[in-house]
Amino acid sequence: MTLQPVARCVAVSRVFEVPQHRGAAATVLALDAVNIDIAPGGLLALSGASGSGKSTLLSLLAALDRPTSGSVHVAGRDIGSLGRAARRRLRRSTAVLVLPQPADNLLPALSGRGNLLSVARVRGIGDRAEAVIESLVEQMELAAFVDQPCAVMSGGEQQRLAVACALVGAPPLLLADEPTGALDQASAATLIASLRVAVQGGATIIAATHDPNVIAAADSVVRLDHGRRVS
Repeated sequence: MTLQPVARCVAVSRVFEVPQHRGAAATVLALDAVNIDIAPGGLLALSGASGSGKSTLLSLLAALDRPTSGSVHVAGRDIGSLGRAARRRLRRSTAVLVLPQPADNLLPALSGRGNLLSVARVRGIGDRAEAVIESLVEQMELAAFVDQPCAVMSGGEQQRLAVACALVGAPPLLLADEPTGALDQASAATLIASLRVAVQGGATIIAATHDPNVIAAADSVVRLDHGRRVS
């Protein structure tokens, strides 16, 4: 049986109007007729130079934006047809985005476990929350620091915790924008290993990245150049 894609982009273009001097506007083509099918399971790396369209594509998949033309489907839902509230619900439980700066993904006043519990409540995990969290703590090897305040964690620990938070409730799609960009080499290597563990547990992850080590660890790679898919 052929598995349905977790997400699909069909001839997706995104055009922005950028204000210029004296009220004029320039047109910027950020994505140009991009086609992608994202199969369930695995780590897909989105690669390309800065300005190639990686973050724009992640924003569309995360329902933070809508395409100018073409269609984006996530878990069978057409992003372009969803209202604001429906797109917010999708971001909470279906297409979860992990931001580049570790601290931006977390509630700093809470411990790691407190962050995990907070996400579990938002996603309606209910009575299963503690069991789900303990499984993630073991899977992502968080036990050494999960009960510490986020403010005292290293950047690498915060980013591993952020990935674990994103995985609470097993969302169909995890989106990571430059997940190793703010980390040192050792922390980045640990995070990449954690992404691989998450994939082995059934996660589907799309990472927009410049990091050759993330690209090397990926199951598939999509390369963008000036908004076009080139491989």
